[in-house]
Amino acid sequence: MFAFLLACSTPLATPADSSALDTADTAATGSDTGDTDTGRDSDAPRYHPVGFDASSVHGMEAKLQEQDCRSCHGADLDGGTADVSCDSCHHDGWRTDCTFCHGGSDNGTGAPPEAIDDADDDAAFGAHTSHVTEGIHAAFDCAQCHVHPSDALSSGHLFVGDSTPGVAEVKFSGGYSADASWSGGGCSSVYCHGNGNGSTGDVKLGDDVQCGTCHAVEASWWTGGWLLLGGEHIKHLWSGYLCADCHADTVSSGDTIADPAKHVNGQLDVALPAGMAWDGSSCTGSCHGETHSGRGW
Repeated sequence: MFAFLLACSTPLATPADSSALDTADTAATGSDTGDTDTGRDSDAPRYHPVGFDASSVHGMEAKLQEQDCRSCHGADLDGGTADVSCDSCHHDGWRTDCTFCHGGSDNGTGAPPEAIDDADDDAAFGAHTSHVTEGIHAAFDCAQCHVHPSDALSSGHLFVGDSTPGVAEVKFSGGYSADASWSGGGCSSVYCHGNGNGSTGDVKLGDDVQCGTCHAVEASWWTGGWLLLGGEHIKHLWSGYLCADCHADTVSSGDTIADPAKHVNGQLDVALPAGMAWDGSSCTGSCHGETHSGRGW
């Protein structure tokens, strides 16, 4: 939802009826100075009450759809019957600038966003930063967990086909975990917190996520973690091979991520030792004292 869109009040009079506008404004504000309507002459008839230009006022009414800016400012917010474009007050590019309305105090990505109702008690927002900035994986786009609009008036966003104003819907269909679900305190059946064998992960807000939280690590044999790995992983790990021996582009020795772009990226990134080749499903070459010829994984 966009928090700072210029909205118009429930019509008190038609814009053509300036005397009625004066009366309505005076009734709403006790005066008609016009000194807070950005871009308007001080003696021009008012439509909105004094102070309406504050983002905390018209922004809230817009994003909760208590008023539809389009009814006065036009279907594209470029003027309409009010003959005032929202672009005349808002900065260039505001329509595609997510941070303009969604905020973001950690960095320029818009994370963590402001609560849709300007409250600051939604712990879910804290998880945004680790998802949209590079860390153990490349920065995720919002589309991993939401429908990512291209601008303020994209279908399903703000006034256009949004049937649930005030709600930031979680939809995984455009990301790696198309079948995942969100239920208030966490995500279920997600790829990004799974064991590497599909959308198998569950995570709750506040969980301390480590390598072994999602998939087995080299030292987890005694906890049964290796059993969660597919293919021939157990055989190789039991023989003393490390994750970095076959996934050198992704992880380095010591279970540290070598390249975030190759971790949690929806693909199996295999980089075998010299003399070995991987075709996507089988190995060829000599390794750990054995000769492989199209050895299936």
